[in-house]
Amino acid sequence: MKRRIGVPLAACLAALSVPVVMNAASASQPAPAAPAPAASPLALANSAGDLAAASGLDALAKGPDEQFVRRTTYQGGVPGRKDLFYVSYDRTYKGLPVIGGDAVVATDSAGKVLDTVAANRGGLAVDTKATITAQKAEGVARAQVSKVDSIDGNALSVLSGGNGKLVYETIVAGHKADGVPTRLHVYVNARTGAVEGTKDDVRAGTGQSQWNGPNPLNIDTSNNQTVDPIRSGVRCVDYSGGQPFTKANNSFGNGNATSKETGCVDVLWSTQHEWDMLKNWLGRSGINGSGGGVTVQVGLNQVNAYWTGDHIEIGHNNANQWIGSMDVVGHEHGHAIDQYTPGGAGQEAGLGEGTGDIFGALTEAYTNEPSPYDTPDYTVGESVNLVGQGPIRNMANPSLVNGDPNCYSSRIPSTEVHAAAGPLNHWFYLLAEGSNPGGGKPTSPTCNNSSVTGIGIQAAGRVFYNAMLLKTSGMSYNRYRTATLTAAKNLDPTCAQYNATKAAWNAVSVAQQSGEPTCTPQGGNEFSIAVNPTSGTVQAGGSTSATVSTSTTSGTAQSVALTASGQPSGVTVTFNPATVNSGATSTANIAVGSNVTAGTYPIVIKGTGTATNHTVTYNLTVGGQPPANDFSLALNPTSGSTDAGSSVSTTVGTTTTTGSAQTVTLTASGLPTGATATFSPSSVTTGGNSTLTIATTSSTPAGQYSVTVTASGSANHTATFSLTVNGGNPPGGCGSVAEWSSSQAYVPNDLVSHGSHKWKSTWYSTGAEPGAPGSWAVWQDQGAC
Repeated sequence: MKRRIGVPLAACLAALSVPVVMNAASASQPAPAAPAPAASPLALANSAGDLAAASGLDALAKGPDEQFVRRTTYQGGVPGRKDLFYVSYDRTYKGLPVIGGDAVVATDSAGKVLDTVAANRGGLAVDTKATITAQKAEGVARAQVSKVDSIDGNALSVLSGGNGKLVYETIVAGHKADGVPTRLHVYVNARTGAVEGTKDDVRAGTGQSQWNGPNPLNIDTSNNQTVDPIRSGVRCVDYSGGQPFTKANNSFGNGNATSKETGCVDVLWSTQHEWDMLKNWLGRSGINGSGGGVTVQVGLNQVNAYWTGDHIEIGHNNANQWIGSMDVVGHEHGHAIDQYTPGGAGQEAGLGEGTGDIFGALTEAYTNEPSPYDTPDYTVGESVNLVGQGPIRNMANPSLVNGDPNCYSSRIPSTEVHAAAGPLNHWFYLLAEGSNPGGGKPTSPTCNNSSVTGIGIQAAGRVFYNAMLLKTSGMSYNRYRTATLTAAKNLDPTCAQYNATKAAWNAVSVAQQSGEPTCTPQGGNEFSIAVNPTSGTVQAGGSTSATVSTSTTSGTAQSVALTASGQPSGVTVTFNPATVNSGATSTANIAVGSNVTAGTYPIVIKGTGTATNHTVTYNLTVGGQPPANDFSLALNPTSGSTDAGSSVSTTVGTTTTTGSAQTVTLTASGLPTGATATFSPSSVTTGGNSTLTIATTSSTPAGQYSVTVTASGSANHTATFSLTVNGGNPPGGCGSVAEWSSSQAYVPNDLVSHGSHKWKSTWYSTGAEPGAPGSWAVWQDQGAC
């Protein structure tokens, strides 16, 4: 919504393998141990990326005092068919973070490096001794914001460009003079106190609903509140108090968009569908890419909506209706996704707004609401009628609204950001639908009078999203052309998507770039497989069926043989027909014997083609009579938080519900990296209790996690514990001395507490843990607290 709403690497890096080194053994010695399990695709991607970054090859060139530190690895590709990985890196200079020095390495699932991109080349040469204090820099930064709410960071850093500049990066959260929110990164020269630049994170952009439907809408809520119990971090709150809406009957809204509660109905409905679209179409986990969402506030007194860099604020239209339509909410979450992908939000005018519009269109298409609700289209804000003049942008023909430009030119970087989104929106429409789509969709004029054939909105969304995972800071229209061509080439070996992507860029006048990839068809036939529905419930002795569909994704149609595995004894799965040509469908008939135990069973349906195999999972739930002896399971409390490196506990209670008491075994799953679960005792007689202790390590990532506790006896029962892991390490125990943080940049003479000791910094560092073997030159132990 409105802002106020490779070049191929050397052959030695082309693929990684892990050598197995074995000592010679005589015939009398025992046989060697079995080889270690093969590394996972994620591990292979990380190893390949680290090797490329350490070598400084191609785009990853770096100076002698520069290092790349791995930040996050994202998974892209085509869910269930083709995995691609994007390993993102931050650059450091003499231990200081480099602003604008980030990079990405793209690999396939075998660890083959596909591309490397970097925001800037190396060659920094900076005096890292500051002559002004951090406090003075903060004062300079505060003066850039009319109303300061908080300071979210103040770190000594190096600003890239040329030989670099030593700056304090101070993040000031607050509001501008007109009430518009801001989260401003201010770069204050650490030697002169001058402001070297700024960057603002803010981007404008069952219930009864006015915008969405048909009513009543089925929305996921928790504890009779507008909080999603399934999608971590997704919650809608009242702007004025910051609290979710609560209803005893768990039914929210009145169908009138002047109600903030109704606004939250729209927000949850739209967000939950966007979340599912990200997962099922793009393979992304949550809004932030690691299973988390963001809070949305309804009630901002502005004719607009915003992504603040931390949360979303929803305002009203000129009729004082809260603008929670699907394209508005999808747009604002698009800004969040832009921030939570490599390189952060693009700085060239129009890229952020176009990104938001694209995610709004994808969410509308995935949800596919009927008229008169927010139906799939390529107009923005048409249902909420923001200022009483209909849609605020038109992706098929941007010039139809406010004369926004259809074509890219040298004027775009200095154009107002919403108008500047025109060429990116136009490109996406052409890639998705083409210039003459038919089927009731509007024709789209091209800037070069060409005819463009679309690839469909789902495939176009994958091309754009995988290009986002190749972003670095300082993205531009020209860089997006290169990134999307690279993504299309990696996604589709036939080059059909590459050719369509290139034609769409040419059609909006974004010219060919030096070093952009070329594509030569690799040939070969490929197919995909799907099942509908994906799950079903059958009583013992009954049967059900599902449709297995196949499609030809490249080359020509091929013979695909269908088989099933994983079904329990007594369940038979047959296919009619058992072999199809890709593009055809088959019926999976599932018969359940009368003695099959109640439970849920994943059945893997496999399609075997002439060269490749693909699988899809159908979840079969078998109902039946309850066991003679049964029990229930409960946790108290059901949630808890801990700092990374500490632990949290809950009581696991059991109750005999039918028959006699029995012994049940307790296990836990869904733990974050580095965490362990211990039950005391590990087995109980129903009616008894156990204590679950979840212990984390200093390396456990911060975030919210759903830990599933399972009690196994005559039946299996589960309960969920919501675990929050806070960032940083456990308190050092040194009174008022600040606790060491892995994300904080430190300079000589800084004093921190860690591990019940005081530590004095002797050098510039970020992430060097006091007391760790490799940090002896960075921290000096000042003794126990």
